[in-house]
Amino acid sequence: MTSKPGRPPVQFDLLGAQPGKKAHKADADRPQRTTPARRSPRPKAENPLQTDLFAHPLPPRPKPPRTHLDAEELRLSAVPASGFSPQAAPDSWLYLVEEPDTASQFVTSGLPLRKSHPILLTERGGVAHWLTKMTDDPPGLFATTPVVLRLRRAMVAEWLEPDPDHTAEFSAPCYLLSGSRQEQER
Repeated sequence: MTSKPGRPPVQFDLLGAQPGKKAHKADADRPQRTTPARRSPRPKAENPLQTDLFAHPLPPRPKPPRTHLDAEELRLSAVPASGFSPQAAPDSWLYLVEEPDTASQFVTSGLPLRKSHPILLTERGGVAHWLTKMTDDPPGLFATTPVVLRLRRAMVAEWLEPDPDHTAEFSAPCYLLSGSRQEQER
């Protein structure tokens, strides 16, 4: 750019040759553009790793964790307390010993799944020890005869956690029905 006193600066490369100098032959041969050149749109590169989020239906929502098991679903029923021995072979049922009021509530409304207060279940061989422990407790604690409930093992298998303390005490495998095992596997 050059500037002369009293005039604004001029950029000669935009106007052609400087005054007093000849234009180069190469500059004279260049055609002058009157309109800006249009650019062709670039083809959009598609990323094969990322799919269109709106092309497919939404995935199904995860099911909320269960908090309750129905009595009919578990085949929950009361069984006579007699006939259980410590040497009884395991079967396809798990057993639970409760007071009559709690047992009737479980039979009518089912079993809750609670992490804070899990339900203790045992195999057939542990029922005799459990009944003995309940009758040996201080008088008044279990004033009525406890009720033995049974339920299908296969229906609660995914919500069971082994209970080593009661297993050692009852000399039979014991489990806690809490529902927490299900959430850990997800």
